[in-house]
Amino acid sequence: MPSTGFLKVQTLTSRAELPVAGAVVSVSAARAGGGRELLNVQRTDESGMTELISVPTPELSNSLSPELPRGWTDVQIAASHPDFDGVVSRDVQIFPSVTTIQTLRLVPRGGMPTDLGETEDYTTPPQDL
Repeated sequence: MPSTGFLKVQTLTSRAELPVAGAVVSVSAARAGGGRELLNVQRTDESGMTELISVPTPELSNSLSPELPRGWTDVQIAASHPDFDGVVSRDVQIFPSVTTIQTLRLVPRGGMPTDLGETEDYTTPPQDL
């Protein structure tokens, strides 16, 4: 029986680390048969945070032994805002009964080091459990 993990996303400006309100954040997970399943889309609040997002995860017991399937769900998080370049963070691990807080740093359009309209792309390596 599947469990549930939780995710909150915070969007900040790249260097000043000020909250980015009104960023559109989407969260998706890989489907077993291929493709992606959209789990949630929402805008960040004035503090740059999303509301709590529920993510289906494997049972906690899967994390207790290396012979069992992995004990987390990988999600992809994308954030966009008209004044900033987009950001995509791949393979963010969500564990059962745990709230993960993922910070995404947005670069102002035309700011360094990206060109206008470029999307930053990050991949999170698996946890060494």
